[in-house]
Amino acid sequence: MAKSTRLITASFVLAFVAANAPQKMRTETISKWVKVHPTRIRNLVSQMVKANILKSYRGAAGGLTLARSPDQITLREVYDAVQDSPLITEGLDNPFEGFEDHCMVHSVFTRLFADIEGNIRQQLEEITLSSLFVPFDTDMDIDHDTEEAV
Repeated sequence: MAKSTRLITASFVLAFVAANAPQKMRTETISKWVKVHPTRIRNLVSQMVKANILKSYRGAAGGLTLARSPDQITLREVYDAVQDSPLITEGLDNPFEGFEDHCMVHSVFTRLFADIEGNIRQQLEEITLSSLFVPFDTDMDIDHDTEEAV
């Protein structure tokens, strides 16, 4: 079974950005705190900006903020923005193609995985970003130069 971490990583990114609001976060800072390569972070961020989940600001004072309130962003939106394959994937090649009347393995598992995917999507719709983070104290600040909490 293939293992995708896109949704989980995007959720960590969003939780970090939300916890640091209203401060704008740079992808390099996010990358270091989430411990994921900057290129992967930029890719996920780009998809979330297109989906109106994150807002990007350019320039010296630029960075990322949430595009909307955390209680208005569902994990289903994040899933739809970043996930390039179902969360549950299995090689579903059918070695008995042409003999489906005698072997139902492929059709049973195809239907099962579709049902699981539908259930996952429904549950993700009920979870908002606001349940994934606790804001940092207002005295805490992320130093963009040293990437450490000060």
